[in-house]
Parts: sequence; C-alpha cells; structure tokens
Amino acid sequence: MKLKKREAAAVMIKDKFPHLLCSVCGEKLGVEEMTLICKSNHQFDIAKNGSIHLLTKNLKTKYTKDLFEARQYLMNEAAFFKPAIDEVIKYLSIQKRGVILDAGCGEGTHLAQVIESLEGFTGVGIDLAKDGIQAAARFYEQVLWITSDLAKAPVESESVDFILNILSPANYREFARLLKDDGEVIKIVPRSGYLKELRHHYFGSGYENEETVSAFYEQFDVKEKVTVTFVQSLNQQAIEALVHMTPLSWRADPEKVSSFKALKRTDMTLDVDILIGRKK
Repeated sequence: MKLKKREAAAVMIKDKFPHLLCSVCGEKLGVEEMTLICKSNHQFDIAKNGSIHLLTKNLKTKYTKDLFEARQYLMNEAAFFKPAIDEVIKYLSIQKRGVILDAGCGEGTHLAQVIESLEGFTGVGIDLAKDGIQAAARFYEQVLWITSDLAKAPVESESVDFILNILSPANYREFARLLKDDGEVIKIVPRSGYLKELRHHYFGSGYENEETVSAFYEQFDVKEKVTVTFVQSLNQQAIEALVHMTPLSWRADPEKVSSFKALKRTDMTLDVDILIGRKK
C-alpha cells in the first residue's frame, strides 16, 4: 500500500536523511510519528503534503504561488530548461550515489527531474519561499521539501554529497559546511545569451556573468565546466509563463512587459554555464 505523503516524508528522514537540525537551538531533530522533535522539545510537524517548515518566523518574498506555478509550467510542461538539466543528469549518472541538496529549489522541477531520472540518490530541496515549497510538495512526491533559511540551513555539517545551485544566490561558506570532504557543488549560471530576446526587449542589453563565475572559481576547485546553448520556440502560454516567473519583469517598463507578454510566438535562448566544483 502506498504511503501518504507525510508518512513517506517521515520514512525518508529516518532512513535516508537523518541529518535535520532544530532551527531554534541547533540540536538534531528526530522523528516521532509525524513530528520532528529535538532534545529541547522544539517541535515541527510534517505537513499533510509531506513538506517541512523550519523557519522560526514567516518571511514574505516576491516569489508568490502564481510565480511558481508559471515557473513549473515553463520548466516542466514547456521543458525550457531541460537541455541544461539533462547535462546535470548525465554528469551525476556516472558519479557515486548519495544526497543531492537543491539550494534554492523554488517549485522543485529541476531537482525532481534529476531524481526521477537517476537511481540511488536522495533529493532534498530547500527554499526560503514557502509558496515554492508548497508547490514542490504538491507536484513532486519523491523529494524531501523544506522551507528554511539557506544562509543557515538546518542540516548537519558534512552530510551532503552534491549541492545544486541553479540560477540562485549562493552562500559558499554554508555550502562548504554542508558538503562531505569529497562533495561537489553543481552551479548553473546564466551566460550573456540567456533570455537575450527578453532582455533586449526590456532593457536593450544582455547579461555578463564574469563576477559570478570568478567567485565560484575562488571558492571551489573547478573540475568541469559545461556550456549549454539552446534556442526554443515558445508559444503564447509559455511566453506568458516566462514573463510572469522571471524577476526581470519586476524592474522592466510595464508597457514593455505587456507588449512582450502579448506575443503569439517567439524564439527564446537558453544559454548557461554548468560549473562543477569540489570544496578546497
């Protein structure tokens, strides 16, 4: 008989990832029925959808439920980012098995695609935005989804084999703490051509990633870099999803946002570097 989502999450914590820490006092959390509890009796319930909320206070972000639903459509149904995720899957398929932590997982599509495609890996997705974690838990059952502050992740040191960091801010000191001695960070950063059609329409310019890439090379021994460039034709539904999910729209002229959103079809460029580094 198939386990309910919260029961499956409890089993995953016990059997595959018994490394969660109390976000109040920092002590290790154990599982008692459907509740996480530490020695100081701080308690966190596993939600019905299997997600875990480990923030000590609710934080509002601009990343809303509607944004994450739009991102889920673009990344899953329209498969816009799939060529890059396929490269990540290709790399991981020949590595040792272990825990993959997606730092800044959003609505969870990327990590879910990785876990669905590989055997022997345990997936843990963490994001500050509760709406993203709720969407992830609704769509994807095979990953442990946690709402938490990534600057101080409630996870034991040296308990993670791989950290995914996809188009998200990074806290490299925290990444180094979380990784095992032979652990690796797989970071995806945009290149100059990433969403160039949208960027030129909004701002008349592209994007430069030299500062982001240099910071990664300073912190990690880079063993591999893979460039993925792919042009996809988006229909109007995918265009609307892109406009709604990207933070680029927050600072663009509203008239330009509306005119791009009204397009019936357009090409859109995926152009990213996948940086794979081991902690020094």
